[in-house]
Amino acid sequence: MSLKLRGLIDAWRGRDALSEMLDEFQEMLRDGEWMFRTVAGVMDGRRTPQTVHDAFFARDKEINGHEKDLRRRIVQHLGLGRDADVEACLVLMSVVKDAERVGDYCKNMFEVACLLRTGLGAGRHVGELKRLRAEVGRLFARVREAFAEADGPGAVKVIRKTRDVGWRADQMIERLIRDKMPTRKSVAFALLFRYVKRVAAHLGNICTSVTGSVVELDYAPADLRRVRKTYGSGA
Repeated sequence: MSLKLRGLIDAWRGRDALSEMLDEFQEMLRDGEWMFRTVAGVMDGRRTPQTVHDAFFARDKEINGHEKDLRRRIVQHLGLGRDADVEACLVLMSVVKDAERVGDYCKNMFEVACLLRTGLGAGRHVGELKRLRAEVGRLFARVREAFAEADGPGAVKVIRKTRDVGWRADQMIERLIRDKMPTRKSVAFALLFRYVKRVAAHLGNICTSVTGSVVELDYAPADLRRVRKTYGSGA
C-alpha cells in the first residue's frame, strides 16, 4: 500500500507534538547542509580548518541532540496508544537517522580535508569531485521541500539524481584504483568520493518516505533500481 505522506503531514501540522517534531527534523537537514557547504570550503582552500573547527563540530552536536530528542519524543508519542500516529512515527524515526548520518559523513569529509592540509589542489579527479559535491549540495533544499510537501515527483527526481551521483562516484573510485597517482592523494580522493556518495544516498533515503510504503523506506521505486556492478567487472 502506498504511503499517504501528504495525509500524515497534514495530520502532523494539526497536532502540536508531531508538528514540532517535523520542524526539528527540518532543522537537522539545514544543519547538515551547513556542514556540507562548510567542509566544501575547507576542501577548496577557501576556509581553514582552524577557523571553522569549533562551529563545525558544534553543529554536529546539534544534529545529534536533535536526533536524541526526536527519538525520545517519538517514543513518548507512541506511548499514547491508540491515539498515536504509528505510521508517521515510523517514517520520522527512519528519516531522522538518515539526517544524522549526513552529519557523520560531513565530519568524515572534514577529517580528510584536514589531513590534506593544502586542500584538493588542481590535480586529476578534482573537477569531477567538485561537480558531484555541487550537485549534492543543491539537493538539500529539494529534499526538505519534497518531504514537507509530500511531493512524489520531486522526490523521484532527487532519488534519480542520487543514483546518478552514486554511479559516477563508483566510476571515479574504480579509476583511482587503476591510476598511478601518489598513494596519499588517491586514498584521500577515494574516501571523498565515497563520502559524497553516502551523503547523496541518505538524502535519497529520506525521499523514499514520499514515494513508497513504510516497508519500502530506504529503497528506491522499482523502476529506478539497478543491478549493482562489481568494481572492475566491466558490467
